[in-house]
Amino acid sequence: MKYLYSIYFWIIGSLLFLIILLFTITIGWIIKKETLYKIISKYFRFIFKAMLIKVETIYEKPIDINKAYIFMPNHISFIDVLLAGAYIPVYVNAIEAHTHFKWFLYGWAIKRFGQIPIDRTKPRSSWKSFQIAIERLKQGRSIIVFPEGHRSGDGHLQPFKKIPFKFAKEADADLIPMAFIGVEKLRKHKIWVKPHPIRIVFAEPITNQEIKKLSVEELHNKVREKITQMLNKYGFKK
Repeated sequence: MKYLYSIYFWIIGSLLFLIILLFTITIGWIIKKETLYKIISKYFRFIFKAMLIKVETIYEKPIDINKAYIFMPNHISFIDVLLAGAYIPVYVNAIEAHTHFKWFLYGWAIKRFGQIPIDRTKPRSSWKSFQIAIERLKQGRSIIVFPEGHRSGDGHLQPFKKIPFKFAKEADADLIPMAFIGVEKLRKHKIWVKPHPIRIVFAEPITNQEIKKLSVEELHNKVREKITQMLNKYGFKK
């Protein structure tokens, strides 16, 4: 069963994703970004249903859809970005590795969405990417950044980078820690997969006023502790 589902998952999932990429880089250029985002969000949800993956969202406090937030989730699988696009209830731009923008079709599509490239090997260049993110927040666009920087190879939280928290300190926005749970079944380098439910947990926002009172290290620790707490509290029983 696992092998049959894996074949279905990779073939059908790839085809569905290819369709939306082609749509984005053709028709998507004549549609307003906000409208396009809503279309893509609904389509991503359809992909998860087609893959027989049940996704549950949990909000510790309702999100004000009229505000711009900084979202910080754990990073386990290649589908984390799809989950974010499908289930974060506001238009959000991601800070993505600059190499992604060179990928065929995908690179063109994320440019259309206004995703922000970052070269993590160059600190000065990295900070310029976060300055762009600050401008997007001022324009009312939410930002998602993965504080681990890279996907976890074993499903556990990896060390957090400090620059996302320096960014959060300078940005005039509330910060929402997030937890992707159950995604480890589709983690990095895993070929054989099986349908497994996923939970996306949105923590109560850390207000901008509170952020400004914390040091970069204190904010780093607070977000990490909150994500760890959510992973433990809402995790699936083994």
